[in-house]
Order: sequence, then C-alpha cells, then structure tokens
Amino acid sequence: MGKPPNPVIDGKKLCPKCNQVKPVEEFSLHHTGKYAGLPFSWCKLCARLATKKWECTNPNHRIEHRRQIGESRPLEEAKDCSTYLGVYVAEKALSRFFDNIIRMPRCNPGYDFLCGRGFKIDVKSACLTLCVRKYPGWYFNVKRNNITDYFLCLAFDDRDSLEPQHVWLIPGEVLNKKDGFWIFDRPKPLSRWSKYERPLDRVQVCCEALRDVSMI
Repeated sequence: MGKPPNPVIDGKKLCPKCNQVKPVEEFSLHHTGKYAGLPFSWCKLCARLATKKWECTNPNHRIEHRRQIGESRPLEEAKDCSTYLGVYVAEKALSRFFDNIIRMPRCNPGYDFLCGRGFKIDVKSACLTLCVRKYPGWYFNVKRNNITDYFLCLAFDDRDSLEPQHVWLIPGEVLNKKDGFWIFDRPKPLSRWSKYERPLDRVQVCCEALRDVSMI
C-alpha cells in the first residue's frame, strides 16, 4: 500500500489486491507526501479487510492504539493525542459559537457535537503541511459526510507549538460531496474560504488549552 499508486484511466483504476477495476471513488487518497491527492493502490474494501486481519493477529497494537488516541483514559487527560485537539479543545471553541453543546459518544457516526439549536457539528483539525505541489496548507478529511450540519475546521501551525491559525465554520452542504479538501496558506485560496472564517479572538480559551499541551 506504500507503493506508487496505479494509474487512473477513465475515472477507474485496478486494485492489485482483489484484481478488480473499480471507480476511483472507491480508493482512499494520500493526504500528504509526494503522492498527496492521488489514490492508494488498494481499494478501500481491501485496505479495510487487511487492517482488520492485521489487528486480529496483533492484539497488543490495538491496546496501544486505544491508549494513544485517548480511549483508555479521560479525554481531558489525553493531551498527547490527536483526539484531544479535535474533540476536547474543539468543544471549548464551539462554546463560543453555539449554546448548550453536547459531546456525542466516541465514534458517533457523522458528527461530534449537538448544539442546543439542534445543529449537528463535526470537528476537523489539521496542522500546516505541504501538498504534492509543495504549497503549504491544511488538509481536512471530511469523508463525504452528509449527516452533519456544520464542519468546524481548526487549523494549527504544527504539532510542537500548536498555535491555532484559522477557524472555519463551514455548512455541511458545502463539503459533503468531498472525501477531503485543502485550504492553502496563500492569499487567494484563503480568500475563497473567508466567508466561513471565524475570529480567533473568540476562541482564546482554546488557545490557552493548546499552550498547556505544548508544555507537556
């Protein structure tokens, strides 16, 4: 799966695992690195089945993975995991835009929070990275989510300083047909998303939480 992806011909490509030609939508995309934006060699189904098979033969890995993403401890204590940024810190940010935020159970399908007005909110976070064309930007994996009403997209500079750079609150219908999308850190691309951007000074409590993370 780490090999260069097979070519796409007429919107389809061959999965060497199941030896079937499938629509390119049935393949996940590389998010970073020199293949960013290109589909993986294996289709989603084969990749998912291979992952499940590997996890069954490596049970200790699953235990360690649960610890890393904070499932085996209270989320507010899991400051070293990505879930902390995407859920716990995001909850503080959301409180600046919506009333009576309710955090949903882990792995709730389609959204992470429900607000007092009944809006379903899915949180996405990303750190600044380079795309295949070497442009700096943030990649948000939205997975064609057509359940949520809003995506709260949090953009950070890097995993070391964890300083928020942008906050976008984007209606679900704008993104729900996408697997993922880039917002590049350049004036013209940023201006395209400016109508969805929210001021950082409204999420200062989020910034303070991030500074605590960097001190660990």
